[in-house]
Formats: sequence, structure tokens, C-alpha cells
Amino acid sequence: MEKRWMGLDALRPGEHGILREIMMSDEAKARMEELGLLPETELDCLYCAPHTSPAAYAVGGAVFALRKKDAAQIVVEAVR
Repeated sequence: MEKRWMGLDALRPGEHGILREIMMSDEAKARMEELGLLPETELDCLYCAPHTSPAAYAVGGAVFALRKKDAAQIVVEAVR
């Protein structure tokens, strides 16, 4: 089975991914981890704005929005 790794911004509503890496500065990465974005965490894309930014994601019991440029720095493995 082939693994498909991509930026979180590539997920569309209804798609799921498993977080593999956060490629941000240490400060930004720490903030993402505080929000619950940790390795092996499953994420769901809930909504994309008409021009793709921002998008809403579910992690655990929380829902949050990220700009496309920030979501692109979060690497996920697509789950089918």
C-alpha cells in the first residue's frame, strides 16, 4: 500500500489524514502542539473557504481554522 504524504492544505472536506511532521519555526510548532497537533494525531478537514483559505480541521474534540500557508507546513499522510 502506497503512502501519500502531503501538506494539510491538500486535504479537502471529508478527507482524513495522520499528522507526520510540522515544518514550522520552533515557536510556531510549539503553538500547534499546544492546540493538539502531535505526531500520529488524526485530523479531519471539515470546511474550506471558497478561495481555500482558511480551512477548518477537527483534531480530537476541537475544531480550528488555519490559513493555507500555515496548513501547507503541516505534513500529513492521507487516510482512506
